[in-house]
Amino acid sequence: MPHSDMDSVIKKVFLLGICLWMMTAQAQWLTSSNLPIVIITTDLIPGTNEHYSIPDEPKVPATMKILYVDDTTRNYLSNQDDTAFLNYVGRIGIELRGSTSQGHNKKPYGFETRMDDDVTNRNVSLLGMPAENDWILNPMNDDPSFLRDCLSYNLYSALGHYAPRTRYCEVIVNGNYRGLYFLTEKIKIDKNRVDIVAMDSTDTGLPEVSGGYIVKADKLTGGDVAAWSTPAHDFWEDVYYIYHDPKPEAITPEQGHYIEQYFNSVFAAVDHQDENVSTGFPALIDIPSFIDFMIIGEFSSNVDIYQKSTFFHKDRGGKLRAGPAWDFNLSYGYDFGSVGRSGYNVLQFDNSDNTGSDFWHQLYENDTYRCYLYERWNKVKGGGGALNLNRVYGIIDSLVGVIQEALPRERSRWNRTYNYTNHINTMKNWLTYRLYWLDNTFSQVQNCPDMTTPPLVISTINYHPPILNGHTSDDLEFIGITNNGDDTLDISGVYFRELGVTYIFPAGSIILPHQEIFLASNMDAFLDCFHISAYGQYSRHLSNKSEALVLATAWGSIIDKVTYADTLPWPTTADGFGDYLVLRDLNSDNNRGENWSTASLFAGIDDHRALPTLTVAPNPTTGQVRVHLDRPMRTVTVTDLCGRRLFSGAAEGYDFTLDLSPYPSGVYFLQIITNRQERISAKVVKQ
Repeated sequence: MPHSDMDSVIKKVFLLGICLWMMTAQAQWLTSSNLPIVIITTDLIPGTNEHYSIPDEPKVPATMKILYVDDTTRNYLSNQDDTAFLNYVGRIGIELRGSTSQGHNKKPYGFETRMDDDVTNRNVSLLGMPAENDWILNPMNDDPSFLRDCLSYNLYSALGHYAPRTRYCEVIVNGNYRGLYFLTEKIKIDKNRVDIVAMDSTDTGLPEVSGGYIVKADKLTGGDVAAWSTPAHDFWEDVYYIYHDPKPEAITPEQGHYIEQYFNSVFAAVDHQDENVSTGFPALIDIPSFIDFMIIGEFSSNVDIYQKSTFFHKDRGGKLRAGPAWDFNLSYGYDFGSVGRSGYNVLQFDNSDNTGSDFWHQLYENDTYRCYLYERWNKVKGGGGALNLNRVYGIIDSLVGVIQEALPRERSRWNRTYNYTNHINTMKNWLTYRLYWLDNTFSQVQNCPDMTTPPLVISTINYHPPILNGHTSDDLEFIGITNNGDDTLDISGVYFRELGVTYIFPAGSIILPHQEIFLASNMDAFLDCFHISAYGQYSRHLSNKSEALVLATAWGSIIDKVTYADTLPWPTTADGFGDYLVLRDLNSDNNRGENWSTASLFAGIDDHRALPTLTVAPNPTTGQVRVHLDRPMRTVTVTDLCGRRLFSGAAEGYDFTLDLSPYPSGVYFLQIITNRQERISAKVVKQ
């Protein structure tokens, strides 16, 4: 045999051996897992037998399978062609994502689920997360614990905010085992993600131009263009602000001008320490979201929290909010770049590195803001709080338990040789020191204001009206708020704190003692149908199912909170059948459905404020008489024919027993004042 032919045979045998070795090695990496297995196969390049490599952009077409049934079913690679074992099978478009992280051999991916035409987005639920089409596979390259992001998102969610949901998985791309990842949601405007109004290019005038937006402070990579920038606090690098959603190319000049000017107004108000609830920074930013964002950033000592991957969002007609929280790989005492940046004894907005815009530092310098921060810190780090150390340790242990089986494969695949158990123990010990240091630091507060809240009660809710007088159901929604006190209140700056319904009471807003005012979805429709004027008009619409209505002071202290529902014990006739919810007793727990009744929308909204039904029996009486009112009583007064007061006192509940035995026969007058300050009179005859 000629040498050339022999060389060719040897080369083929060698290549075959390499392929067999790779397939054998691949099988050794992963045959089954307790975690979901994500299998991604990019399409073949036309005219070749080679698969597309995955670029930074644009997305390339691929097929994805997710092997997963439930947490009790083990996932076997051999079942990848059996739909009974697949959580998803279908088309995707996939690309690399991130900036620094792309330099690793283990790549981060962003993908969108698509229809079979490879163009149309396909909203699907992956691994139990709400349906959407934009997803991320995070490789956790710079986190030796494989926990920091998942832990932080869990904690931020427990603080009461949206954080991207996560699910650990093992990933194979084009037959190549890529190791341990977590699948997570891409931050974007969506009902189940950042729940704000989705805008378009026609929204250029107020109130439409006021939201919603997602803006981030971040480094410029991959052709990013800063919308504007500010100097950082005591740090050499500027802070760049980038439009995130809508995308920069979709932002109109009017929208861009509004967003930048709004941020500039926030910066100026904080710089001037302007605490006016109608014009100062409490009127412009949602204080609780900034406090919680600062708390999670400082609790974790995240070295990038204020300068990079720093998100903000604003709904239409609402305040600017901090968050969602994102990217915690350099935190909890770990930093690959500079030992000490994620120290237990630093404040990240004041450590001369990645400090973010100056307003973070200035916020903390404000005495009132710091008082609210300390009050919140005490609540969340205490027993039962989201950041209680025992609770945090429990989450860490739980996450370690989830990934325990996959860790040897991951560590072997990428040659991770450090002592994992020691790293986790070091992380826990660091948290102990961090909490102690923050406790001492945050406790240095002074001049704390009176944090009492006004006696406002959410007293009426019309969340799912029928069509009436040609007006849509959404346009006929309204919310009633009652002053359950004896003083006139200035409610300037009071607002609905949760995303959904958006309303901020403007400067000079007054509510009289025991007065009920109404906020409407559409003021014109409200006036047309009910012949009274609404106090104001809120943005967006109430859910027809369930929604949390949280009324708060300008500083974010909760005044009243109601989470209504369209199921029992909530009255179900308010769910599109022509009734609306009316609170029976202003002093009752209005978060309990059994404390609400209904009134007919077709009778007009004055109906529920008409004089209640009073029963006095027996009447005439020889002594005692039972008084029953279909609403809670506040006071009862009895006078005789000459106007002399025989009895006056407080009453509670719906029933009162009046004893006329000590008095002579004759006519007596009964006057009752209800909790709504209604006055009802009746005549009682004693024989």
